[in-house]
Amino acid sequence: MISLADKSLDLLLHAPEDGFYCGTRFDRSGVFGSALWRGVQMAGQWYEKYDPCAHDAVQGPAEEFSPVGFEEARAGDTFIKPGVGRLIRPDDAPYDRFRLYEISDPGAWSTDCRPSSVVFRHILSGVYDYSKEIVLLGSSCFEIRHSLAALGPQLTCEVYNHNFWTFGRLAVGPSRRIDFPFTPEGHWRSVYDSVRFTGAGVRFSRALNAWESVYSGDIHKASGDGMPYDMFISDNGVRVHIEGDLPVTRTVLWANHRIACLEPYNTIQTPVRWTIRYTYD
Repeated sequence: MISLADKSLDLLLHAPEDGFYCGTRFDRSGVFGSALWRGVQMAGQWYEKYDPCAHDAVQGPAEEFSPVGFEEARAGDTFIKPGVGRLIRPDDAPYDRFRLYEISDPGAWSTDCRPSSVVFRHILSGVYDYSKEIVLLGSSCFEIRHSLAALGPQLTCEVYNHNFWTFGRLAVGPSRRIDFPFTPEGHWRSVYDSVRFTGAGVRFSRALNAWESVYSGDIHKASGDGMPYDMFISDNGVRVHIEGDLPVTRTVLWANHRIACLEPYNTIQTPVRWTIRYTYD
């Protein structure tokens, strides 16, 4: 486990090779073990049972890239998942992010630890050179800085951050607030009596039960002129401000009784650099 600490902020991170996360959904670099800020466990285990091969056995800011070359691949051929490697398409079924795919080439990982940052680098020969740097910027702020370059044909894909924030394992309910610097709108997957859009963001009218979840797949700015990568999640007087420097194509909200996750999506094309900043207050 890798620790980055500055006074009231302590981040614990897993190295890609340590076996904590063996799924094929999320980027394996910089998987969070925890994020502790002023004694509040902002990121920790939110799922009931830990399984290293489960698709969502991740915590805190967790990123997923869309597959590259899956549609063109036939059964038995390979496709690419940045941050994971070269995977085998087993059959003609559509891509399923919840499925565990066999890895034919895991690529080469390296980890460079520094006093206030750590750099994870993943090279997939002939395909890409990817790095993720997690940097402390004081006792209440950190950044995730990315770089992706093609070592062969140009790569185009989507990437999003799932933002698994636990807020000390408080139940998701009326105290959990999601705010934007604009009026959001979107479409709920079902008719819910527990959550709604407001002029400022998203509000929960009651605590979610252990068996239920809520989902909106297309949150966007009401005016329709684009959505900045700028959002706030808060609970019980603690808030995390999330900012990114790439345009957001859409934002997903998924919540259950433990977490309320905003998932901002970006479209990227190599070569590309992008940064996400997290600030607690």
